Amino acid sequence: MGEVSVAGVGIHYEDDGAIDKPVCLLLHGFPQSSLTWRYVSPHLTERYRVIKVDLRGYGKSGKPIGEALYQNDVMAHDVASVLDRLDIRNALIVGHDRGARVARKLAYLRPELVRKLVFIDIMPMEYVYQLPAKEAAKKYWHWVFQIVPDLPETLIEGKEEEYLTFLLSRGEGLYERLKEDGSFDEYLRAFKEPGAVQAALSDYRATYRTDLPEYEQGVGKLSKETLVLWGEHGNLAGLPVVDVWKKTIDHVQGYEIKGCGHYVPEEKPKEIAEHILAFDQSTL
Repeated sequence: MGEVSVAGVGIHYEDDGAIDKPVCLLLHGFPQSSLTWRYVSPHLTERYRVIKVDLRGYGKSGKPIGEALYQNDVMAHDVASVLDRLDIRNALIVGHDRGARVARKLAYLRPELVRKLVFIDIMPMEYVYQLPAKEAAKKYWHWVFQIVPDLPETLIEGKEEEYLTFLLSRGEGLYERLKEDGSFDEYLRAFKEPGAVQAALSDYRATYRTDLPEYEQGVGKLSKETLVLWGEHGNLAGLPVVDVWKKTIDHVQGYEIKGCGHYVPEEKPKEIAEHILAFDQSTL
């Protein structure tokens, strides 16, 4: 367990310290923290040195105020700073949800740090924002809601538990599991910290106002071997996942994880770990 200060913002990470093994770095999504990997990492530790990072604004990391502080390149720099501090030259980078977006940006900014990529239940942001309204309203309503000025914080602050309960009830039995093992209480504790709601909103607002235009202008294709995993009942259900990713990544393979929704690492941790291990030992 440690912390790196990046321009005065503390970035919390956990490191199992197995320096004789290749590195697997895990990045979580919204509205969670590195705790989301608690059932995945035990399946990975025999092969990897596992490092889990709390993205800025989430978990035990700092929660500065300011939309510009949550651009993808800033958050990717945080991750790079953790790897640099630990003198890690390259890693398998695994990201779920927002964490996968940070992983994608890291592959552009610091490609030497990225050996392979695993994205879990995400599509390119430039694809999401051009979905028909009917599709977006069903799967990505919070992407629109959370970029509205002022109103989301007014409705969420003081109602953090209700908001998290709604979000984390989108997987069959997920909310009950999170309550039973205490992880929901930890997610709620972090979400109630000063600046946490604003940080999460800034994350989405920076994506829309800063990161999205950059990707829409066109980015070079990534050459990193990439695995995309998604839940059968999650946001990517029914979408042409692999074909879309092939537009910006040269080497992509993907698999649908049966019987789960968006929060795949907590709904199907063993399956996720098995796919990660098989992918890293293969060559596309």
